[in-house]
Amino acid sequence: MNNPYQPPLSHDHQDPRGSGRPHGSAFLLAAAGAWLAAAYWAALTLLITFGVAAGSVSPLQIILPSFLIALYVMRGVQVYKGNASAATSLMWLHGIGGAFALMQMFSGTGAVFVLQAIKIAIHLFGGVMAYRAKAR
Repeated sequence: MNNPYQPPLSHDHQDPRGSGRPHGSAFLLAAAGAWLAAAYWAALTLLITFGVAAGSVSPLQIILPSFLIALYVMRGVQVYKGNASAATSLMWLHGIGGAFALMQMFSGTGAVFVLQAIKIAIHLFGGVMAYRAKAR
């Protein structure tokens, strides 16, 4: 649906103000969802690092969260720039992450349940926004 209060889009759907980004906030919101997921993983990685320092966690457990942080930030930047194929892969990332969070949600105590619920909310937001960006 077109907004009658905005100028019409050009043929290549670029922002008429000349920023080079596709018009609309769907790409921005999809990027924000990716960056929220990266922030979640950064906070979790910090907690794992404290566990490594205390000697109760293996240092190898830092590898996967670090990789996920880089992946979410990279896809967020690509989506922010208007890359629709990055929105598709971001949608898959959020879908897989949400599925794993749902499986882990019921296997832990109250704190794990709350952390997984937060992760599911982030993945739902990010996945829906990535779908909206892909559909544009």
